[in-house]
Amino acid sequence: MESARSKAFGGVRQAWERLMRTLALTQCGFKEAAAAWLETRRPYLSARTLIDYEHYIKTLALFFSEIRLPEITADHIRAYQRMRMTRAGASIINHECSVLQQMLKRIGRWSTVRDDYQPLPLPKESPGRALSDEEEARLYRIGPNFPQWEVAYCAFVISINTSCGPGEIRHIRLMDIDQNQRVLRVQPEGAKRPSRIRMIPLNDVAWEAVAYLLKRARDLGCAQPAHYLLPFRVKRGEYDPARPCKGWRTAHDQLMGACEIKCRPYDFRHHAITRLLENPDVSEKTAEAIAGHISPKMKERYAHIRMQVRWEAVKALERIRKPVQAVENSQSRKRRIQ
Repeated sequence: MESARSKAFGGVRQAWERLMRTLALTQCGFKEAAAAWLETRRPYLSARTLIDYEHYIKTLALFFSEIRLPEITADHIRAYQRMRMTRAGASIINHECSVLQQMLKRIGRWSTVRDDYQPLPLPKESPGRALSDEEEARLYRIGPNFPQWEVAYCAFVISINTSCGPGEIRHIRLMDIDQNQRVLRVQPEGAKRPSRIRMIPLNDVAWEAVAYLLKRARDLGCAQPAHYLLPFRVKRGEYDPARPCKGWRTAHDQLMGACEIKCRPYDFRHHAITRLLENPDVSEKTAEAIAGHISPKMKERYAHIRMQVRWEAVKALERIRKPVQAVENSQSRKRRIQ
């Protein structure tokens, strides 16, 4: 009896504490409320998702600032969308608004905003593209000649030979590289979703780029297993090995300009997946083991290649057994002879 009473009391206390935390979110400005909300979500988010949420909230806070959550309307959200469209794509903006939506749901405010809110339409086709053979050869030829773009070039080589995206490359730690087996581990911090956590063997070209970056990392002070392969640049000549670099977009754009190629860093992952799916000797299961999640649209795009392999497989069965007609004709001849 006492145990049941204690459980009931504990349940009431937890409900009361949740109510108090929710009420607290309505009393302060957006920035403070968002930080408090994210803290309650921390135990339930993957490392990569948590990093993304932190970036989304940082961007949202620049706009909503001291506005309290109960004061946010659909007009505010539309104004935010218009402001962000000058610098970001629809997908990123929708993700940011999704985080805002979760906060408004927490305080029971979303139901009054939902009917007047519209996410931005996404492009029907992925903007990703594969490089042509000539473009790929041009990058391999020109890239090594410019030391100032060494990170961008090595990232291209690793991505195009492993299917790693730029976020996954940024978050590679020294301990994620098995130098004996020449295997790269993509960990949760860099993976966008659990299906992207994987181990990828490094071919000769990819290993050459990784080995180059390993030497560079050691020269920049990276010595501990938890240090990043591409450390954060604090200022000219000074790096923080415990933090990942912000990226190499400027160097990437300059390298692409020199090669007269228009593509994004993420397109190299798209290129690698394209080559995997184009190869009839590589099964879909093997392709996903290397690349992690592959969108259904990309699989559909190369379904005809997979079907051709299946046709060849069933045709091979014809060589194992005589055709039905031949067997029937043979039996008829035997009956005539008898």
